[in-house]
Amino acid sequence: MKGWEVDFSRRNKDLQKSRGPGSVSAEEKQPNLLDSVFTSVEPTQDIVILNTEKGFVPETVKLKKGQNYRFMVVNVDEKEKNASFILESFSEHHGTYFGQPKAFNLSPKVDGIYSFVSPETGHQGKIIVFSDERKPAAE
Repeated sequence: MKGWEVDFSRRNKDLQKSRGPGSVSAEEKQPNLLDSVFTSVEPTQDIVILNTEKGFVPETVKLKKGQNYRFMVVNVDEKEKNASFILESFSEHHGTYFGQPKAFNLSPKVDGIYSFVSPETGHQGKIIVFSDERKPAAE
């Protein structure tokens, strides 16, 4: 049995002639509705935080306002194998289990210093969110 073969090459040439070189179709001119409603949430940087017996590593994380980040929190504390990771200011509450990474995305919008904790271990850390707007030093 011979399969059907369809030759679209003539049709493509007709479409190119009717549109002309460099012209843009109606679909290409109009922005996609979803693109105008939602912003990209692709992470620009990965951040790894380890929950160890001695505390979080790193203890302080600096983030740029308006950027997208993917956090990976990994519990490597052998004494407290099931511990929480709470970043209250961003409504992030996660249970971390020994050796299993927990991932979430974060897009900070406001400058400031925000704390994260593990209530079971008493460990604390902080996230510093800054913007590009740098003010010159006072003279």
